[in-house]
Amino acid sequence: MEVSVTNIERTVALYNKVSLWIICAMTLVGLLVMQVSGWMSLLSVLIVSSVFHLVCSFSYGQAWKAVARRSLETLPKLYLASSALRLMAAAIVMLAWCVVNRADIESIKWFAAVFIIYYVVMLVFDAIFFAKVSKNSNK
Repeated sequence: MEVSVTNIERTVALYNKVSLWIICAMTLVGLLVMQVSGWMSLLSVLIVSSVFHLVCSFSYGQAWKAVARRSLETLPKLYLASSALRLMAAAIVMLAWCVVNRADIESIKWFAAVFIIYYVVMLVFDAIFFAKVSKNSNK
């Protein structure tokens, strides 16, 4: 199963582009909800959620590229390890938000809801995207 460096570069570029589009779309929807509802405190929730998922997506793409260049057989280990690391990082971010805003229960609830929506959407995207990539590389 040999994949060219050009195909790996294209795959990572497509992954980064689509994940950026998805994160931007979710953030724009969040900004629209913020405008309609008038709850301006949602801005910090949207910023933290979008930045966290942008960093995770970019890091995941770079890790995938590095592993795919070395050995396609180790990609399943990367998928498992990156999911676990993302889950732990998300838990740390959520815990930090809770500690910083411990007096504002409403803020914690909104943060948890928005952050989990971002998390689930990006998790589903990653699973579908890399399942298709794996399926196409096996042909």
